[in-house]
Amino acid sequence: MNTFLTLFVIATFTSLVLTPIIRRISERFDWLDQPLDQRRMHRQAVSRLGGVAVFASVSLTLATLPLVDNLVTDTLRKNGAQLLAIFIPAILIFLFGVYDDLREASARGKFIAQALAGVLFYVLGGRIEALSVPIVGSFELPTILGFAATICWVVGICNAFNLIDGMDGLGAGAGLFASLVMLVVSLMLNHPVVTVVTLALAGALIGFLRYNFNPASIFLGDSGSLFIGFLLAALSVQSTQKASTAVAVAIPLLAFGLPVIDTSVALARRFISGRPLFEGDREHIHHMLLAHGWSQRRVVFVLYGVCALFGIVSLLFVSETGRATGLILFVVAVAAVFAVGRLRYHEVDEFKASMRRNLAERRIRVANNIRVRRASRAMSKATALSELFTAVRQMLELSEFVYAVVQLGGGSDDAGTERALSREINASSLRGAQMRDGLIWWEWERGDIEASEINGSGLFWSLLLPLSTDSARWGHITLYRELGGDGLLLDVNYLCVIFQREMAQAAERILGAGEEEARASSKQLADRMTTRG
Repeated sequence: MNTFLTLFVIATFTSLVLTPIIRRISERFDWLDQPLDQRRMHRQAVSRLGGVAVFASVSLTLATLPLVDNLVTDTLRKNGAQLLAIFIPAILIFLFGVYDDLREASARGKFIAQALAGVLFYVLGGRIEALSVPIVGSFELPTILGFAATICWVVGICNAFNLIDGMDGLGAGAGLFASLVMLVVSLMLNHPVVTVVTLALAGALIGFLRYNFNPASIFLGDSGSLFIGFLLAALSVQSTQKASTAVAVAIPLLAFGLPVIDTSVALARRFISGRPLFEGDREHIHHMLLAHGWSQRRVVFVLYGVCALFGIVSLLFVSETGRATGLILFVVAVAAVFAVGRLRYHEVDEFKASMRRNLAERRIRVANNIRVRRASRAMSKATALSELFTAVRQMLELSEFVYAVVQLGGGSDDAGTERALSREINASSLRGAQMRDGLIWWEWERGDIEASEINGSGLFWSLLLPLSTDSARWGHITLYRELGGDGLLLDVNYLCVIFQREMAQAAERILGAGEEEARASSKQLADRMTTRG
């Protein structure tokens, strides 16, 4: 125990000393993160090579182990291959992170570097050889699937910690809580290699947070976030090999709960929005909390609490046999989904609306669409104004609109339009229809709102459908609906395509026939006058 305590103290002290030195070197050579875009929250240049201090602190701490000869170091010598399997690829990912901090590597380059580190980790013996599924249990993976699972896990956790590092102290704090969970688990399950590495990492992060907490004077950078992510991913694989389902699944997922959830939400949001999956934005969980008016310190402390809660819950699984693992993970997942939903992501709100449309409102929407189809079919057979307006009224009785105005006319014979109306003026479906400026005007009200309350109020939106055919324009129908009301439970394409087409063609048949009749009468009259002459 004295050895463990000494390692922790060395790592903390080394980090406290090295971090300001790295900061001054960065300032001397202008290796600073400039606030060049809206995603960055700082307003002045800050060193982004804090990962160098964390890496150096961990490395120097572990380098002191050969100087001690006791039971702990003897055990580590016997398990030296595990330590090398973790640390050699960690050096690779760290060096790439330094390059990224100085030269800005592409997203593709990051994935290649992370994948190469994962491959090296696998070759050196760090492997996911079994898949543990809650309730079902564990089963051995074929070599190719084990290889793929190892690479995906390493790349996923590296990116999770890289993406969560978007606010002063958040990435380092999340890494600290995760390393403390892995430390406790390793002590309980007797994994000495995992214990010494997590002790060194925890001490280094505590010392670093002295300078990284808001307002930060140095950032982790990609060198730090990728190094922390890889180290924790590798340690979780080493500590859970051939472990129970609960230990192998629940503990790593919950220990890295906040970074994993934030990354999953970010990828899901961007996929739903049709944006590049790895394009940066300001809609991570911490950004959304800031948008609610919280200060950076309040956001970080709250998210620290979330990390601590995940860590406490994960420790409950150390002695769990696996029977309740699936149920507990399901409850945690539901709670996480509910909490993320409270952040009011546009994508989440749209997903909820989509579910409501597809489940709760689906039957009503289908019924309304069918009704519009029936009205359109009736319109296709209309040969008189009464039949046309009966079909219009059938569509309006869906009650999706509060008010409608139909104006029919056109062509070259206003008198013919008036005659067409006068022939059927007594039809019940034409009640209220009248001639205005050579057009047939007909109004419909749902009953709960009068036309006088709608016109000019600015509280309603309207949909105007011109009744046009290839030969002429025969008027239009305008539909009104209140602003801010419930969603339109109707596919508007049915109105704009099917209904509009059939109504326009019906108007052309009815009013066009009147024009033809008028022209025929005029021709007969002209012929008679010519004969008399």
